[in-house]
Amino acid sequence: MDQEISTYTVRVSKKDSSMLYFILESNENIAFYSTLPGDKAEGYRDIQINCHISMKRHLDSVLEHFSKKYPIEYLS
Repeated sequence: MDQEISTYTVRVSKKDSSMLYFILESNENIAFYSTLPGDKAEGYRDIQINCHISMKRHLDSVLEHFSKKYPIEYLS
């Protein structure tokens, strides 16, 4: 069984982060994520998103769709 993981680190505005969390959770088993430590006073959240490589195309599609309405910056 292949255990390769694809990882993105993205930055979204604090107000849009809950929508990204909701979208990721509503697409069950697509990815797991974690909000990275940061200054709570900042207006953004840095989020690390991990998925198995077999789900990468689906995750890319979800993030592309999200970016049509909400600004998202890819940090890595």
